[in-house]
Amino acid sequence: MENNSNEVVEIDLKDLMFAVLHKWRPVLAVAVIMAVLLGGAKGAMTYRKQNDPETAKEARVTYQNDLELYEKNKSTYEREMENLRTDIANQQEYLDHSIWINMSPYDVCEARADLFVSTGYQIMPGMEYQNRDNTDTILQAYQSLLTSSAVLEDVAKQVKTEPRYLEELVEVTIGANRDGQLNRMLTIDVKHTTKEDAKEVLDAFLAHVDDMHDRIATSIGEHTVSIVNESVSALVNLNLAELQRQQTEKLTTLNDSLQTKQTEYDELEEPKEVDSSKRAALKSAIKYGILGGILGGFLIVFGICVAFVMSDKLYSAKELRSRYKVKVLGRLSKGGKKAGAIDAWLNRLEGRACNVNAETEYGLIAANIKNYADGMKTILVTGDVDSEILRGAAEALEKELSGIRVISGNCMLEDAETVKKLPECDGAVFVEQCGMSKYSALELEIERVKDLGKSVVGCVVLE
Repeated sequence: MENNSNEVVEIDLKDLMFAVLHKWRPVLAVAVIMAVLLGGAKGAMTYRKQNDPETAKEARVTYQNDLELYEKNKSTYEREMENLRTDIANQQEYLDHSIWINMSPYDVCEARADLFVSTGYQIMPGMEYQNRDNTDTILQAYQSLLTSSAVLEDVAKQVKTEPRYLEELVEVTIGANRDGQLNRMLTIDVKHTTKEDAKEVLDAFLAHVDDMHDRIATSIGEHTVSIVNESVSALVNLNLAELQRQQTEKLTTLNDSLQTKQTEYDELEEPKEVDSSKRAALKSAIKYGILGGILGGFLIVFGICVAFVMSDKLYSAKELRSRYKVKVLGRLSKGGKKAGAIDAWLNRLEGRACNVNAETEYGLIAANIKNYADGMKTILVTGDVDSEILRGAAEALEKELSGIRVISGNCMLEDAETVKKLPECDGAVFVEQCGMSKYSALELEIERVKDLGKSVVGCVVLE
C-alpha cells in the first residue's frame, strides 16, 4: 500500500494477528457452519453407500483378500527375521572365536613342513609294459586324510580349539611342476597367532602322517615319507586384512537387513473389518467435519486478512505516528456496549485503551495540548467522526484548557462551516476513531490545515 506521499506503508503483522483474533466470533461461526455442512453431507453419503448390498459384499471380499495378504506378509517377515537373527548370531560367534579372523595380518606366524614321498619306482629299460607308479595316488591319499574331519577333530582337541576354526589355519597341498605334473612333494602349512602355537599344530599333523603310513602302505603300496624342510617364521598377509574387512561388513549388512525387515514388519497394518453403516457414517462425518471446520476457519481468516490489507480505516493510534508523524495526545475508550471477557482480554493484550476514565484522560490530553500548542490562542477540534463525539470532546477540552479558546467543528471534508472556522484558529486537534475514521480523509484534513499555515497540535484517538 502507498499513501499520497508515495511512501511505502508497512503492514504490522502483530496488528494483522490481533485483527484476526478480534473477529473470533465470525471465525468460530463459519468454522462450525462449514463443519456441520461438510460433515453432515459426507456422513449422509457414507450411510447411503454402506447400506447398498452390492457395496457391502465387495467390501467384505476386499477385506478377506487384504487379511490373507497381511497374514502371508507377516509370516514371511517373521521367518526372514528369524533367519537373519540366526545368521547374525553365527557371524558374531565366528568373529569372536575365529583364530584366523582375529589374527593380525601384519604378524602372521607360519609353521611349514615339506614332505617327500618316495615309492622307489623305476622305469624298466626295454620293457614294453611298465609297473604302475602309485606316488600320485599316495600323495592324494595323504592330502585327503590330513584334511578329513576325523583328523581335524583329533588335532583340534589336542590344541584346544574347534575343527571349523582349525580348518582355516591349515593348508595341505601337493607340489607340482610348471607343466602341472605332481613332483612327489607334500606341504603342510599352518598359520597361527604365535610361532609356538603354529609349531604345536604342525607337530600334531606330522604325528598323524606317521600314523597313516602303514594304512596307506597296505592299501596302496609301499613308500617312504621324509621331511625335506621344516621352518617357523612370521609374515605379512594383506589378503587376511581384506578378508577381515569383508567379514565385518557382512555382519553390518546382516544387521542392516534385519533392521529394514523389522521396520517393514512394524509398518504392516492389519486390515480393519468393514464398519457398520452407522459407525462408518459417524466416523466419516467426524473426519470431514474437522476438515470442514479447518477449511471454513482458513477461508474466513483469509478474508479478514484481505480486508485488513485493503481497508482504508484507522486501526490503531501508532499508525498515525508512523504514517503522518502526528502526535497522539491521548487515547479514549469508544464507549457503547461493554466488551466481553475475551474481547477485553484481547484489548489488554494488544495495549488498547480499555475502560479508561474519560475525565482523567481529558486532563492528560489538555496537558499535552498546552505543551505542544505553545502560544496558540484558538484551537479547532475536528475529525472524521460523528459530530456528537466532536462536540463532546470540545466541551471536555474547553473545561480543562484555560486561556485557550476551543472551537467545535465537524469533518472539514463534509462541513463548509468547519472549513470557514479554520482560518480563525492557530491550530487543529483531530479526533479520530479506530474502525471508523479513514486514512485518506485524515490525510486530506492534515493537508488542508498545513496549506493554510496552521499547526496540527495532535490527535485524540478513540479505541
